[in-house]
Amino acid sequence: MSTPPQPPSSPEPYPQWGQEGQSGQPGQPGPHGGQQGWYAPPTSQKTNTLAVVAFVMSLLCAIPLVPLILGIVALTQIRDRGEKGRGFAIAAIVIHSLTLVFYAAVLAFGFTGVLDDGPERDTTGQVTAPGSGELQDIRMGDCFNTDDKMPEGQKDAEASLSVKIVPCDQPHKGEAYAVFELEDGPFPGKDEVHSTAEEKCDSTALADYTGAGAALPESLEPYYYVPQSGSWDAGHHKVTCFVADADGSSTGSVRGTGS
Repeated sequence: MSTPPQPPSSPEPYPQWGQEGQSGQPGQPGPHGGQQGWYAPPTSQKTNTLAVVAFVMSLLCAIPLVPLILGIVALTQIRDRGEKGRGFAIAAIVIHSLTLVFYAAVLAFGFTGVLDDGPERDTTGQVTAPGSGELQDIRMGDCFNTDDKMPEGQKDAEASLSVKIVPCDQPHKGEAYAVFELEDGPFPGKDEVHSTAEEKCDSTALADYTGAGAALPESLEPYYYVPQSGSWDAGHHKVTCFVADADGSSTGSVRGTGS
């Protein structure tokens, strides 16, 4: 009796790429040399949490310096851990640094009065809206507020670095009834400056402003601001004659309709 032919045996499965060796035995070289094996698929990099937090806080103008510090710490962590988020950290540092510079500039200019707007005036020069300015900005007919204390028994008053010029229908400390400039040249000296101010700010100048025969309210007294030797070289040569209430403020103008 003849033996029926046996079916051909199934061929060994071809080793898959990634197995360690064609024979499937660990440690044997693959077809291209070197060991092969099963490898886990690469995992995606994690985004650094501090970098994201720093970026968001920099946009929200959070607590000063916090976004800046968080951004620097995030850069260190990203470098050590191989995480993503470097762009967020750098953006947080830059944005918050610019924010700090901006606020520092605002504070600096605010304290020096650079950002203050001057008073608004109509076509005739009359003040229609209040504004800050220097003593040199006061014109005849302007009403103003100042922190100066009006002296008793004398007419010359200490001048502040700045004044608030307001419409005369608002409460104010003083009202300028005459303004004039002294001649250019070297500082003439304190005595001569005061002598000229006494002459120019006399009762005649005040009467010309209030109108002949007009009575000045009892609460108001005449004073004047004169240039100082320290400010003379800066071009401050004006003498400002004004009336003021030594004990408070007043409302309304004493200017006559014809002046």
